[in-house]
Amino acid sequence: MDRYADVILPVPLNQLFTYLIPEPLQNSVKEGSRVYVPFGKGRRLTGITVRTHGVRPDAHTVKEIMGVLDQDGPSVLPPQLKLMEWMADYCMCSPGDVMKATLPSGLRPDSSANDKPYKPRVEVFVKPGPKLPVQTPIDLSSLLGKTAVKQKEILQRYLDLSGYDSNPEAPAPVTRKALADGGKTWAAIRSLLDNGFIETYELETGRLPQFSGRTQEPPELSSAQQQALKGIKESLRSKNVCLLHGVTSSGKTEIYINLIREYMAQGKQVLYLLPEIALTTQIMHRLQRVFGDDMTVYHSRCSDNIRVEVWNRLTGPNPYKLILGARSAVMLPLRNLGLVIVDEEHEPSFKQEDPAPRYQGRNTAIMLAAISGAKTVLGSATPSLESYSNALSGKYGLVTLTERFRGMKLPTIEIVDTADLRRRKYMKGLFSPQLTESIREALANGRQAILFHNRRGYSGTVECPDCGWVQKCDCCDVSLTFHKSSDTASCHYCGRRYRVPLACPSCGSKALRGRGFGTERVEEEVAQEFPGARVARLDLDTAKDGYESIINDFQEGRTDILIGTQMVSKGLDFGGVSVVGILQADSIMSYPDFRSTERAYQLMAQVAGRAGRKDIEGKVIIQTRQPEAPVLDMVRRNDYNGFFNIQMEERQAFRYPPYTRLLSVTAKGTDMQAIERASSALALNLAQMFGQENVLGPDAPPVSRVQYLHIRRIIIKASLQMTVKTIRAKINEAVTKTASQNSLSGVTLSYDADPQ
Repeated sequence: MDRYADVILPVPLNQLFTYLIPEPLQNSVKEGSRVYVPFGKGRRLTGITVRTHGVRPDAHTVKEIMGVLDQDGPSVLPPQLKLMEWMADYCMCSPGDVMKATLPSGLRPDSSANDKPYKPRVEVFVKPGPKLPVQTPIDLSSLLGKTAVKQKEILQRYLDLSGYDSNPEAPAPVTRKALADGGKTWAAIRSLLDNGFIETYELETGRLPQFSGRTQEPPELSSAQQQALKGIKESLRSKNVCLLHGVTSSGKTEIYINLIREYMAQGKQVLYLLPEIALTTQIMHRLQRVFGDDMTVYHSRCSDNIRVEVWNRLTGPNPYKLILGARSAVMLPLRNLGLVIVDEEHEPSFKQEDPAPRYQGRNTAIMLAAISGAKTVLGSATPSLESYSNALSGKYGLVTLTERFRGMKLPTIEIVDTADLRRRKYMKGLFSPQLTESIREALANGRQAILFHNRRGYSGTVECPDCGWVQKCDCCDVSLTFHKSSDTASCHYCGRRYRVPLACPSCGSKALRGRGFGTERVEEEVAQEFPGARVARLDLDTAKDGYESIINDFQEGRTDILIGTQMVSKGLDFGGVSVVGILQADSIMSYPDFRSTERAYQLMAQVAGRAGRKDIEGKVIIQTRQPEAPVLDMVRRNDYNGFFNIQMEERQAFRYPPYTRLLSVTAKGTDMQAIERASSALALNLAQMFGQENVLGPDAPPVSRVQYLHIRRIIIKASLQMTVKTIRAKINEAVTKTASQNSLSGVTLSYDADPQ
């Protein structure tokens, strides 16, 4: 009887593909197996088998599977297949999009010229040859002669490194590289090989780092931490998700470590998610001291070869028990998952924006745990409104930790009116007198300072003061950011760089100037204001050269002042920081989005929490032109509950999450008139499906053209009672109707569930 396989292929088509399983492969093709198949004319792709069956499709000629790439068991486990199916459905994308996000490229070879399948790292080792005497000690002069100086030197090195004299039956492995002395002695090694004194062999060594230190017990928990740990365990007995709402520096990581130990003792795996790759280095060292080689790290900046090796280890006989990673780690094959920890769960970085699947890492982790029969712990000092609402409603458990570790006080927060200071001529540069004095005092006492400004570069724009011309990107509707270090103006959307003109192209004026400021400008003024201080900058520009060294230097006290964007706000633990300065709070509060107040509160509270963490008093200076903004007062008083109640009233009044579910439909194309026509027609058809009051737009986003593509966005507010299947069906019906009206020619549509 013929057998067939339904296969996911890495193509943007919303369907599975059916192939005939040849007789010799019928015992090898299983659910989750990678198979090599023909596709189209001359193409060969790797796919994932979803199911096998005996039903021949009627619609087309069935091609045969060419080969099975998994000989030792499927690469994709049953929980992953279920998660991939859920993601394709929930995120409104194709199964192929999910597959490409899931499998490292080294695990899905194809026939393209750019294919780079995984190649294991192989190293050459040396072992005794048949002419090497077993009796020890060996007289090398008698064995090799008095003139073979280099051969004797190499052979003696091998004897020493392998311990041959003490154990000739089982000498320790020695690499050929260890004998080669930088390549100067290849001739001598070749002579020893030719004469049978040594032999070489290849061994797969892998690229995964090994922990060389000794593991140790975690720090003892305080009474408040013990109570919180007890509360989490009690909560997880009856609920699948628990939210740990703990103030900054309350010791949430130590609580996680104790939870991890308990689940690992039960033979379970633990997935520990962080929002920012820069965080993994610091947390990794803390976890390795306790768990050693039982843990690994996985994120998008790992090389593809390392990602493949982590994947293979997890599907092998000795999988890692603890995986620390960013959002992409939710895709890993975890056979025995018991616990998922989502630290800093409120962070927007957990959201994948482009390309598809546009998933929310926190929500996907919760679904993964549910599929796997595992539990989830969410942690944050400033939880998202959705998570806190779920906790208050009883859907999640809730454990609150209100005091800092060792009884340390929360930092004092001072709000400084920069408009008033400039009007009275008390402030000329970027720093208020209060901030300058606080930094001087910190440096005098051997303490450190963090300066936060959420814009990189030197100045926000290059403009002409005479005619108002602003330098913009040729292919994006956005002004360019001036980077003084490279003397270029850069587009932060497409990455193109431009030279700043010597004169205004519009009026010829040579008085061009920068408007606004970024972290480069802050770094320059810090160097002028505090000439003896050791200064570092942490943003996307400097992170490309290695954020680990920047973080380590600051942690070890080799840097006095750290300047950074939001990367410095995400859970980093620095013991010597006594002052934090937020330089322009207005830019955080003024973004045109219904979540802007929530983001502002979270960001400022998190940055403030970096101060005063290790037995020192912390101080935070928030510089703003709007000192009366209510959110600033709530940050100053650390009043999360007050902030939550006000925001929930607004969300309910305007029907935003968590009272509805948002979806966005984005139209892109090179012809602006076609985009306007298509998005307007689609919005009308969507309004017929969801109701006029539940469809917003089409509107141009703040940046309405990127890489020559014009953009229009439609927002849908769907009822919480409406299922994903119903929502998707309604959207598909509206799109089909719009296409039948010939309104989608030259337009690409993309979908985002829960847009951030």
